[in-house]
Amino acid sequence: MINLVLLLVAAALVSAQFSFEANAQIDNTKVDMDNNLQVLPTQRRRLRKYVRISIPPPERARFVSGKRLELECEAMGSPAPSVHWLLNDEPVIDYEEEANEIPTSHPSNLARLTSKLIVPSARDGDVFTCVATAGIKEDSASTTIYSEGAETPQLLTLEKLFSIPSKPVITTFYNDVLQEIGTTLILPCRVYSQTEHQVFWQDSRANLVYSNSRIRVLPSGDLLIAGLRWADMGEWTCTAKNMYGKDSATTFLYPTKPRQQ
Repeated sequence: MINLVLLLVAAALVSAQFSFEANAQIDNTKVDMDNNLQVLPTQRRRLRKYVRISIPPPERARFVSGKRLELECEAMGSPAPSVHWLLNDEPVIDYEEEANEIPTSHPSNLARLTSKLIVPSARDGDVFTCVATAGIKEDSASTTIYSEGAETPQLLTLEKLFSIPSKPVITTFYNDVLQEIGTTLILPCRVYSQTEHQVFWQDSRANLVYSNSRIRVLPSGDLLIAGLRWADMGEWTCTAKNMYGKDSATTFLYPTKPRQQ
């Protein structure tokens, strides 16, 4: 940018000098020139508001009776996107209850988010839709379920009641996020677990996070960082653990310079 300004100023000076010398050859009249060149300050560009599903769930997915299906959807946007799921155009209730707790993202940030939907039971022809939202922007992608053999409502109920417990799955997290220094950031870490589980975080230096006046783990499992600092840059890891195993997800955090008003 500086080189461009210098080139423009140099071009203006050469042009002015050429005009002065040409006029002097025609007329010896004194010519006054104003060499006071002013370069107007450029305003910093604001991030364009957008949302896009960068990795959609598959167009078709096979459901096997007795096994749970995991659908994954990745979205990116500014401000940071949120994701909710629909089943045959109706909200997935269990997922909605958790997703609705995720606080509104800071207007200055930009993030890439991964959302996973655990499907313990489904019918042939069911359509699951991932809906990503950032501000008033929205994008969506759908998956159609196919299965071998029809399942009755009674069988679906029994599968839910007698499903085999397994390790937890982190269903919502940022892959990476950019946000202004000095603001408050919340890193989501939502967990699907059929049994009691624990959530803990490690900071960018791989140290366990213990709640303090600036950083604390919320009851939801999300991590709150107040007064974001440049030193906070790096990978932050959320780990969920139950008696059957554990799952981890990592977020790369990049604090950015505050924007001029």
